[in-house]
Amino acid sequence: MTTLLPTTERPITALPKVLFTKNFSVTSAQLAALEGAPYEVWASHTDPDHGMLAAAPHTFLEPRGLLGDDYAAWLLSACTERGITLVIPGKERERLGHWRPAFAEAGIALIVPTDEATQRHLERKDEFLRAWDASILPIPQWTTFDTSASFEDGLKALNTDGVRLCVKPARGIYASGFRVLMERPDLDSFLKGELYQMSVAAAREMFAGGALPTMLLMHTLEGAERSIDCVAWQGRLIRAVVRRKGEQGQRLEDRPDLVAAAEKIAHTYHLSGIFNFQTKDDNSRVPHMLEINARASGGLRYSMAGGINFPRLLLDAATGTLDWAALPPVRTGLSVAEDKVVRVLGTADLAEAEQGEPEAAAG
Repeated sequence: MTTLLPTTERPITALPKVLFTKNFSVTSAQLAALEGAPYEVWASHTDPDHGMLAAAPHTFLEPRGLLGDDYAAWLLSACTERGITLVIPGKERERLGHWRPAFAEAGIALIVPTDEATQRHLERKDEFLRAWDASILPIPQWTTFDTSASFEDGLKALNTDGVRLCVKPARGIYASGFRVLMERPDLDSFLKGELYQMSVAAAREMFAGGALPTMLLMHTLEGAERSIDCVAWQGRLIRAVVRRKGEQGQRLEDRPDLVAAAEKIAHTYHLSGIFNFQTKDDNSRVPHMLEINARASGGLRYSMAGGINFPRLLLDAATGTLDWAALPPVRTGLSVAEDKVVRVLGTADLAEAEQGEPEAAAG
C-alpha cells in the first residue's frame, strides 16, 4: 500500500505550505477554491504570465527545460528551501512517482496519483483498454494500427452497418488527434465548423507513407457523453461528480452506477488525488468506458459548481484532517456553463520595458 504522508514529520508551527507546480490552466480554479482554507498556497510555473501565478498568493518561477530526474531534484531542493510540506505536481507527474521516498525523507508529502508504472499504464490508452476489467463498465469495440495496411485491416475488422468509426492516438491529452470517420466529405458539417470529423479518404491519405504512432480505431458510440471528476485518497473515493456534456453547457447528474464505477477505479489503481474518466452511451443508453485520466480534467470547474471543493478535500485527506463521516453532498440536477474571466497581470508598458526595444535587442 502506498503511503504519501511524510515518514519524517517536521513540527508545523504555521499553516502547512502546499505547492501546485506547473500544470494546465484549470489549476487556477483549484487555487482559487483554496482561498480561506487552512493552507499557505503556493504555485510555480515556467511562464511568468500564466494564470496559475495570478491565482496563488505565493509564487516562484520554475526553470525552463528541466525534465525527468533533473526536474525532480530541482523541485525537491526548491521545496526544502521554502519549507513546503505538500506538493501537488503537474509537470513530470509520472516520474515524480518514483521520487516519493526522497521527498518523504525530507518531510514533504508528494501527492501523485499512484506509482510511476500505473500512471504510465493509464496514459497508454491501448495498454489500458487491453487490461481493463469490463465488469466495471463495458468498452467499445476497438483495435490499433500503426501503418496504412493495419489501418485498412482495422476498417474491415470493425465494419458494422450503422456504426461509425473514430480514430485517436494511443498517447494524447484532451481531443488532440481525435476524429470521427465519415464515408465521404460532409459539406454541412464543414460549414457548421465541426472540427472532429474526417472522411475515410482523407484518413487514408494522411496515414499513407510509412510508420505511424500507435493509433486507436474504435466504434463511435452515438449516445450521451459524460465526464466524471473524482477525488480519492489511497484507493478510497472521497467524492465523484458526474456531468453530461451538451452543446450549450453541461448537466450535473445523479448517477449511482457511475459513482460506483468511480469507487472501483480508485480502488483498482490505488489512486490518490483528482482524476477523471470519460464514458459514452451506446444506443441502449449503456455507458461505456473510454479512458481514465490520472489528473484533473479541463472541465473540473463545472463539477466544482456542484458544491465539491476537490483540492480542499484532497489536502484535508493528505493531512489527516478530513472528516470522512461528514463529506459534503454533491448537488445534482444543475445545468452549468462557464464564463471566462479576464485578469489584469500587469501593464503593457512594463512588459515592453522588460523585453526591451527591438532595436536595442538587435544591437
